[in-house]
Amino acid sequence: MYGYKIINGRAEIDEAEAAVIIDIFNGYISGLSMKAAAESAGVPMAHSTVKKLLSRTAYIGDDYYPPIISRETFAKANARRIHRSDMYNREKRYCPPQGCKEFSLSEPTKQFNDPAEQAEYIYSLIEVKT
Repeated sequence: MYGYKIINGRAEIDEAEAAVIIDIFNGYISGLSMKAAAESAGVPMAHSTVKKLLSRTAYIGDDYYPPIISRETFAKANARRIHRSDMYNREKRYCPPQGCKEFSLSEPTKQFNDPAEQAEYIYSLIEVKT
C-alpha cells in the first residue's frame, strides 16, 4: 500500500511516500481538488486514485499499519469529500430498504483462546438498533 513498506512481515512507514500522503490530505483540506492536491504534492494521480487514498482508514493506523495522519485530518478530508460529492450529486450512498434493521457492535472486552468461544462472544455483542 502506498505510504508503507513491508519489512519482515511488518508494515513500516515509507517516509517519502508518507510525506506525499500528508501533503495530499492537507492540500485537499485546504480546498484543492483531488487531482490538484496530488499534483501539488508532486505526484500526479488520477481523481479515482486520490479518492481511494483519502478513504483508506489504514492511514490513521490499525493493528497492522502505523498511523501516517491524525484521525482529525482524516475526518476533515472525508467530511470535505462527502460535502463536495453531495454538492454535485456525484456519490451514491446506500440507503437500506424499508423494514431493514440496523445493528451496532459493542466494543469487545474479553479475549478467548478458543476461536469458537471468541466468535460466540463477539456475536453476543451485536445489538439491533431500534
